[in-house]
Amino acid sequence: MIQYFLKLDNMKRKFLTAFLSMVLAMISVSCHSSEERIISFDDLPVHAQQFVKKHFAEVAVSHAEKEKDNGRWEYDVLLSDGTQLEFDAKGEWTSVNCKFSVMPDGIIPANIAADIAKRYPNQKPYKIEKELGGYEIDIPGYELYYNKAGVFIRVEADYH
Repeated sequence: MIQYFLKLDNMKRKFLTAFLSMVLAMISVSCHSSEERIISFDDLPVHAQQFVKKHFAEVAVSHAEKEKDNGRWEYDVLLSDGTQLEFDAKGEWTSVNCKFSVMPDGIIPANIAADIAKRYPNQKPYKIEKELGGYEIDIPGYELYYNKAGVFIRVEADYH
């Protein structure tokens, strides 16, 4: 096959390379899309549904999606106010991003929320992510890092 390819003139080689690249890209996209699907709110795991109902009862669900990432199922939920929620396969939240509003009480562990209120009394958290070993919490201008026990680790300026 390689010998045949090398015998082709330059124009045919470019065409064949472009054609094969396009075919591989289409196969890749079709394989990827089978691992993502739009679902209804009722298709979310029970824990995810309860979380949304408890913390965002007044906000409508605009979009819910189930996707496989690194071999694990995850759920993404977009609310009508722009809030983005991510859940693991069990329905436990992994990320809450209230881009345009203050995060509801009760999502951030109480000891961390108290520490943030003490350190930054005029700032309100709008995003939290569970990370390996702890949490990343965003407040205007800063990313705050805490371990799983709620002990403050560090702060970084947020240039976004």
